[in-house]
Amino acid sequence: MCGFSGMLLNERSWEGKRVVHQYLEDMARAVFHRGPDDHSKLIREKDYLGVSFQRLSILDLSRSARQPMLSRCKEWMIVYNGEVYNFNDLKKNISYKSDYWLTNSDTEVILENISKFGFSKSISMLNGMFAIAAYSFKTKTLWLARDKFGEKPLYYWQDKKKGFFFSSELKSLYRLPFYKKEISGEAFTNYLRFGYVPDPLSIIENTYKLMPGAILKYSENQELKISKYWDSVEEFKASNEKKFTGSYKEAIEEVKERIDYSCKNRLISDVPVGAFLSGGIDSSNLVYSLSRQKINIETFSVGFHDKRTNELGYANQIAKDLVTRHNEIFIDEDECINEIYNIVESYDEPFSDPSLIPTFLLSKHARKKVTVAISGDGADELFGGYPRYNKISQYWDNIKGHPIFLKNLFYKLSFKSSSSRIRILTSLGKKIRKLSHKNLAQLYNDEMSRWRPDEGLYKLSEIDSFEDENSNDSNTRISYFRSLMLKDIKTYLPSNLLVKIDRASMANSLEVRNPFLDENLVKFVWSLPDKYISQNNNKAILKDILLEKFPPQLIMRRKQGFEPPLEKWIRGPLKNWVSDLINFDDGLLDKKKIDFLYENFLRGEKKLTYKLWTIIMFKHWKLKNLS
Repeated sequence: MCGFSGMLLNERSWEGKRVVHQYLEDMARAVFHRGPDDHSKLIREKDYLGVSFQRLSILDLSRSARQPMLSRCKEWMIVYNGEVYNFNDLKKNISYKSDYWLTNSDTEVILENISKFGFSKSISMLNGMFAIAAYSFKTKTLWLARDKFGEKPLYYWQDKKKGFFFSSELKSLYRLPFYKKEISGEAFTNYLRFGYVPDPLSIIENTYKLMPGAILKYSENQELKISKYWDSVEEFKASNEKKFTGSYKEAIEEVKERIDYSCKNRLISDVPVGAFLSGGIDSSNLVYSLSRQKINIETFSVGFHDKRTNELGYANQIAKDLVTRHNEIFIDEDECINEIYNIVESYDEPFSDPSLIPTFLLSKHARKKVTVAISGDGADELFGGYPRYNKISQYWDNIKGHPIFLKNLFYKLSFKSSSSRIRILTSLGKKIRKLSHKNLAQLYNDEMSRWRPDEGLYKLSEIDSFEDENSNDSNTRISYFRSLMLKDIKTYLPSNLLVKIDRASMANSLEVRNPFLDENLVKFVWSLPDKYISQNNNKAILKDILLEKFPPQLIMRRKQGFEPPLEKWIRGPLKNWVSDLINFDDGLLDKKKIDFLYENFLRGEKKLTYKLWTIIMFKHWKLKNLS
């Protein structure tokens, strides 16, 4: 796991090696936390190319595995952040002889495959999490790629006068003296709506995140082309057409085998590996898988003194039954106050998922014992873990046949009601709004919203283009239930959940791997009939696997979020910090509206907590990065 930055400058903007060296040094310092073990760079004046690399040593700790790395033929250069789990299989494409290889790293294997088969074909062979930049000295072409589900981040910015710039984090681009830090209106409004900036947008105008499953090609003539080597919807269709025909019990056994294989692959490391264990269904399945394979590792849980948000008791019981080397961490108010600045500043864009707090602190404590941890991200989106899948599907089934003229009327009425300061009218506006939707995606977007468009916090014109792009219900062969899961996989998972775990863990120089996002496991689950996924209860398959080992009272309980007692903290230990941010005039939000919101929150309107937190996180980000 690492961090990298780079640039491919135009001939006229090349200022000499010394200047480029300083640019790269400054960019590297911004992502030092992603790879504190080693720093190196490559500058090629004749190509106007500069690349810097920060290494977190995981596989092959020797200096021979350093990056940037050159291919044997000297025609390719690579920098790479992540882990590819099938690299030993990919070795066979090049040579069966062990003495052929100069390192034991996956980097060399990826690079030599690129050298032999070309960039695009090689990327499609990779099973893992990665962000890759490679340069062909022969064709003078820069290539970028991102893994299939968006586990690893990759930002890029093209300036017609200067050239092309890329980095693992936006912070590196901030360090360039000529970088234009202007807020993107479209990204800002989407952030207010969802609480995160959705891919491919970034909070900065003209800077973008490469989408999951995408390849970018930047040619010598400054031509930029983006193509897809993986599309989750198309892959789902292909897998589901070859529908699994076995029994439910046979499906369970196959899922177990694939989880076992994925977990074992994600233990490949030359440094200590542990596992996050929340006590929920997802992480418990992973630790149970390791137990089935007679693999005993460190497990880590985090909890709060507030019993409503504490799952430590369940995690301890799972760890005890599976005989793991368990570590539990209690978060108190003092630690929250002491760390809150570090936590929110580990995110280079405004980000308002409150579970970033326990995720950061869990990663911090785990890093004291391990360098790699496995986590259960992706299971909810694969196995139907969120209650909203059934809830939204059923609601859409009820309203889809309503006349269009009636939906248009509800749409207009919702804007008049929701933006009112009268509580009854705002509540009525939300209900009317739900009746106005013309497709499933619009209903989904509203259900995922922190601030709906009808609440009047941002301009509707700034949200329309993104809404239209993501409101396609043409996949008539896919059930509503599975369609919603796919929407999460394409939006909520890469832009929220995986951002959270990547930034929180890498801020503490900890690599986190996600076994549920193994390509082979995903494709098999996608081949299962809907009834195997949605029958009886959410995540039926994963629960039934655990019921082989654990009592029903431990497994068949209500889903519990990994969130802190946020409302209590905002009123208590974080109150002074929050008040200062509310008083900060960010120049974009209506200050009177925000003050009114905050006053109502302080009067006891708990339901405003997450709306307020979204505002707080934006204000802190802007104050820290742009003021």
